[in-house]
Amino acid sequence: MRTIEVSTILDAPADVIWPATKTPHAFVYVARGMLRFPASERLERPWQVGDEVRGWIFLFGVVPFSKHRIVVDSIDEEARVLISNEGGGPIRTWRHELITTEVNARQCHYTDRIHIDAGLLTPLVAGFAKLFYRYRQRRWRQIAPLLAACNRSDRG
Repeated sequence: MRTIEVSTILDAPADVIWPATKTPHAFVYVARGMLRFPASERLERPWQVGDEVRGWIFLFGVVPFSKHRIVVDSIDEEARVLISNEGGGPIRTWRHELITTEVNARQCHYTDRIHIDAGLLTPLVAGFAKLFYRYRQRRWRQIAPLLAACNRSDRG
């Protein structure tokens, strides 16, 4: 088992980012370009505990990699933590913790923590995971100011 943790500061309040992290639409957006999981694109509501989605994962959006499953294990609204258990193909365990914490009124700290077991392929899969989550967080940094601006205009 290997644990990968990637964190970043986002230019949006935690109260804006946290609801977004609970949507399949955000997952689709931040993964676009590196991974595509069409099964998640069909879910039109926020993730809920017990949700299970199965389907093919496509590397770079077009190369079939393996059948994959995502099961939402827990959503802690107070701590702003979503935990999913995933796997498929060579990946036995892919336990993903999405954590959003407040920094100040305009920023939050966002962390992806992933526990990975892919047998002998674990080092290779963990290396890919590190690249993938850096990429995802760069996409989060791009969209966070827009989410914050939309939230301000909704209230004002």
